[in-house]
Amino acid sequence: METAGHSTAERAQNRLLRNVLFAFFVSGAASQPLGSFIPFLREQYGFSYDLSGVLLSCQSIGNLAAVLLAGVLPIYLGRRRAILTTAVWMAVGYVIFASGVGAPALLIAACLMTGLARGGNSNFANTMISTLPGDKATRGYNLLHGCFAVGALLSPLVLVFCTGRWPGFGWRVVAVLLAALCLSQLAVYAKMPLPQEPQGKSIKTVDRSFLKVKQFWLGSAMLFFYISVEYAIVGWLVSYFQDTGVLDPNYAQMMNSLLWLVIFCGRMVGAAITGKVSRNKLLLIDGVGFFACFLLMFLSRTPGPIVAGLMGVGLFMATIYPTAFAFGSDCIRGNDLGCSIMIFTGSAGGIITPFLVGQVAERAGIRAGMGLVAVFTALLLLSIVLSVASVLRASRREGRTN
Repeated sequence: METAGHSTAERAQNRLLRNVLFAFFVSGAASQPLGSFIPFLREQYGFSYDLSGVLLSCQSIGNLAAVLLAGVLPIYLGRRRAILTTAVWMAVGYVIFASGVGAPALLIAACLMTGLARGGNSNFANTMISTLPGDKATRGYNLLHGCFAVGALLSPLVLVFCTGRWPGFGWRVVAVLLAALCLSQLAVYAKMPLPQEPQGKSIKTVDRSFLKVKQFWLGSAMLFFYISVEYAIVGWLVSYFQDTGVLDPNYAQMMNSLLWLVIFCGRMVGAAITGKVSRNKLLLIDGVGFFACFLLMFLSRTPGPIVAGLMGVGLFMATIYPTAFAFGSDCIRGNDLGCSIMIFTGSAGGIITPFLVGQVAERAGIRAGMGLVAVFTALLLLSIVLSVASVLRASRREGRTN
């Protein structure tokens, strides 16, 4: 009986994992193209760097609002209704993009909608993975964000194909395709089996003990600086390469796909080495490698070193988010509010940094804007070093006590 029960539980876990992986693949495909769309929006509607930065930050604002809501809505609506309430706005946002209406207010609203859906998807997916046991959860985080990377890799390639085939409106065709893909995500959410939810229909009944755990806040700090850098790189990468002229415009559009291809490969490697390499060591290697490779990409003027640096950035980026999230989430397993606060703290950086890059680029040029991103990569490395050092000190103290 025990073996049969274990087998049934494992099948349920695997089924949950498959559904969440598909949903997060869709989230990756639909969340990331905005940075690739920006050059088309600027060309079509004459948007400035300032407004482009506002659009990128509005997606992050929507993401942040959803993360806050996602920690509370499941308490009152249940998880299924909560995720459907937030996820539907991704499809609505892409319908607006596809319409071809260039009113800034409407496009700002669409960016807020895509961010709202992204935040809801992220909180739901990470909470579901946190219900898995032990190393399966850590492996699940890497697979989860690997599927996100696959979606983020494929959508710019589809964009390049469609804009090459139908110049002038191919990007709107992609918007229609992404809206349809988002509808398939809603169908999965409507039918997938969900784990048992915590009892209680009030915020007062939710376990908040994690707020007193230092490791939770260390993980959140790493996520803050990582999201700052990821959003800035993904949002401004194509514009940076095109406007500085260091890469051919067509090659520049391919760089987001190359970045996400390497991130996907890195996350699959991360899933394979789970349990074989300590989290602390992996975080330190990633932090140093990420900083060094970004500097190589930023300081180079010829395609070879730029592409090599970009691939290094993707490789070392790959396992920072899932490892940092696993680092901080040990004390919030299955806790919607805990996952929400952790993602909220990280996502705040996704609002601040793309906006700041746009402001700096408007006044001092896009290269100066990307220089600001280099500063944030250094701050990410510093947060990793401080987090690992704090955990190692705590372990030594426990060892002496025992």
